[in-house]
Amino acid sequence: MDLKEKVSDALRHSLDPEFILLEDDEGISGFVVSSQFRGLSSLDRQVRIAHALRDSPKKFTKTERRQILAIAGLTPVEYEVIDLGRSRKR
Repeated sequence: MDLKEKVSDALRHSLDPEFILLEDDEGISGFVVSSQFRGLSSLDRQVRIAHALRDSPKKFTKTERRQILAIAGLTPVEYEVIDLGRSRKR
């Protein structure tokens, strides 16, 4: 299993996401869309993501943890706004 899959599995296990988009370009970055982020500050969302990675059944090595660069947490409504904006530009 590659690191991107491992991160995705960890996020799915804890956050019940509607959508995950991760890129592996010299490190993992992307976003996860989950209704669990509703009403949470950006910091609290990052804490939830960090806990999802930390509490994953498949543990990450120190090297793998260093390769996880940035994962943003979005609510479904926030993602819809971003996605609609992207669609209009096309």
